[in-house]
Amino acid sequence: MDCHAALFRDIGLPLSIEPIVLDDPGPTELLVRIAAVGLCRTDYHVMRGERRVAMKPMVLGHEAAGVVQKTGPEVAGIKSGDHVVLTFIPGCGDCHWCRRGLHHLCAQGPRITHGQQLDGTYRRRDRQGIAVGSFCMIGAFAEYTVVDKASVVVIDKDIPLDLASLVACGVPAGVGAARYRARVQKGDTVLVVGCGGDGMNVVQGARLCGASKIIAADIVPAKLNWARDFGATHTLQQQGEELTRTVLGLTDGIGVDHAFVCIDPPATLLPAFRATAKAGNVIVTALTPDTISEIKISPLELFVSQKAIMGAVYGFASPRVQIPELLSLYRQGELKLRELVTQSYRLEEINRGYADLQEGKNLRGLVRFDT
Repeated sequence: MDCHAALFRDIGLPLSIEPIVLDDPGPTELLVRIAAVGLCRTDYHVMRGERRVAMKPMVLGHEAAGVVQKTGPEVAGIKSGDHVVLTFIPGCGDCHWCRRGLHHLCAQGPRITHGQQLDGTYRRRDRQGIAVGSFCMIGAFAEYTVVDKASVVVIDKDIPLDLASLVACGVPAGVGAARYRARVQKGDTVLVVGCGGDGMNVVQGARLCGASKIIAADIVPAKLNWARDFGATHTLQQQGEELTRTVLGLTDGIGVDHAFVCIDPPATLLPAFRATAKAGNVIVTALTPDTISEIKISPLELFVSQKAIMGAVYGFASPRVQIPELLSLYRQGELKLRELVTQSYRLEEINRGYADLQEGKNLRGLVRFDT
C-alpha cells in the first residue's frame, strides 16, 4: 500500500515528507494505522547525528499508538480493530530476559538502530524502490506502519489514542525510573535535573511514590512552572555547582535520597551526584551522543560516598507491565497525560515541532493523524 511518511535522509537535513510503499505484514507482523506519535528527543538525536543509525533513508518515530488493520497468519491474541501501543524495545519472548518477564532488557533491543524488521528484512520502499528502514523497528512518523507482534501491547478502547501514545516511551521512562529503578519510598527526597519528557514524568513518579521533597531543576522557566503542576515542591533555575549548593541547603547539608539525570549527562551528572546523600541513588534516564565515552567522577568519591549510579531504560520495567499500570493510574486520576501535551502538529509540520522542542516550547509535542 501507499502512505506518507517523514523520512530521515541525512544528518542535519529536515525530515522529508514523502510517499512510500508499505508491504503487507509478514507472518508474525501487523499493519497498524498510526493515530498519534510523540516528538521524542531520541529521534532528534538521530537527526543531528548524535545517535547513529545503520542505514538511510529511515522512518523515525517510536512513541506511538494506533489501530490494527491487518495481522499475519502467526499472530495470535491480536486482531484487526484492536487499539495498540507500540513499544520501542521489542519483547521477543524467547531470550533469557524475556523468559524472566524483563522485556525492557530483550536481547533484540540493540537492533533498534538497524532499520530492519525483526526478521532482518524490510517492509518499506521509497519512490525509487530503495529500501527504507524503520527506527526502533517501528517507524511511526507515517500514516501506517508494519511492526512485529513483539512490539505491540493491546490496550482498552476507552483510552484516547493520542494519550495512549505517551505511555509508549516518555511516561514509563520517567515514572518507572522513580518506581522501579530508584524505588522511591514514602518520605524520600528527590532531585530531577531536566524537566522535559523524561524528567516531568520522574516528577510524577516521585509524587506517586510519596516523596516528601521533589526538587525540579531546569534552565527553561516554563518547564519549572509545569513541574509545580506535576508535583514538584521546589523548582530551581540553576545548574552546575550552584545547583549542588542549593540542593544541599534544602536538605540540611545531607543531599537528596535520589537524583535523576534527565538531560545532558556530561554536564549534569556530577552536580547531581554531589547533591545526592551518602548511599543515595543517581539514575540516568537521558541519552548522550554516541561519541561521548566517559563522564568524570572521582572513583575515590564514589567509593567513600557509597552512592549508586544506575541507568534506566523504559523505566527499568517491562512495557507489558507498565503500560496497563500507567493507563489504570490515568483512569483513576492519579497520572497526568493530557497535561503533558503542549502542542499538536500535522505530519507536514513535524520539523516545526522539533524546532519547538529544541527552543523549549514543548513539554511533549504530538503528531496526530486525522481519520
